[in-house]
Amino acid sequence: MDAQGVTTIVGLGKVSFINVLDVYSHASIDSHACPNTRHPKSHEYQQVLRCAFIRYGLPEQVSLDHDSAFYDNMNASPFPSVSHLWRIGLGVQVRFIHKKPPLEHARIERHHQTIAGQAFEGQIFDDETALQQSLQAHMLFLNQEYPTRALDGQPPFRAFPQTRHSSRFYCLDAEEQLLDMHRIYDYLQSGRWFRQVSSVGTFSLGGYIYNATTRFSEQILEITFNGASHKLICLPEKETTAFQLDIQGLTKTALMGSSLTLPSFTAYQLALPLAYPDTTL
Repeated sequence: MDAQGVTTIVGLGKVSFINVLDVYSHASIDSHACPNTRHPKSHEYQQVLRCAFIRYGLPEQVSLDHDSAFYDNMNASPFPSVSHLWRIGLGVQVRFIHKKPPLEHARIERHHQTIAGQAFEGQIFDDETALQQSLQAHMLFLNQEYPTRALDGQPPFRAFPQTRHSSRFYCLDAEEQLLDMHRIYDYLQSGRWFRQVSSVGTFSLGGYIYNATTRFSEQILEITFNGASHKLICLPEKETTAFQLDIQGLTKTALMGSSLTLPSFTAYQLALPLAYPDTTL
């Protein structure tokens, strides 16, 4: 998943595009327009992934660059972002590239050009809905009809029919139940982070401010996570005894965000009931 640079669209102005590609089958998973923004936010990427999960199921892994929307690139020991932990809770591994594009993510960089040439370059759109409908129509064309050289001239869905769904089902209404906090606890237990306490006794971790008290001001803390107590274990550099703080933001509500609605201009298959009540004919 990656965002293309800002593009000027006649009739709409500046638009950023978030694209998702399956690198194995070359299938176009999703493309989403973000008008009036140069840098899509974390919640916009989260919504794009929800749309992709509904159509294609949960993937095993999502590959990302080090954009600040997904990665704490301001710290030498980055703490996982909220969206990172959300994906972990859904059972989706997260991989961050080791080299800058185009050395890595070369396929998604080329995919940006393909989507642009197919869906919006040289075209005029009355509104965001028309642009998004063009993106959806051309992704379907690329997946079902457009021959791909890497697939011996076959379109992705013909070469890999199994690409249509991962068999790991996702439903927006069931996201809270699918989100397994124990996966997140296990993941955080393997981490270790270092933060310097400010002169007023506070430090920042994962976007939240913690009060370590002025007793530890200007000291560096070694921080780990206890999955059983859900507490941060903080060991100051000049102490032999650690202290504990309640971790903040580690709730399903915080991880899912405030909006669980999907864009109104895209149709999705509604979830069917898992069982029907017994009836007598």
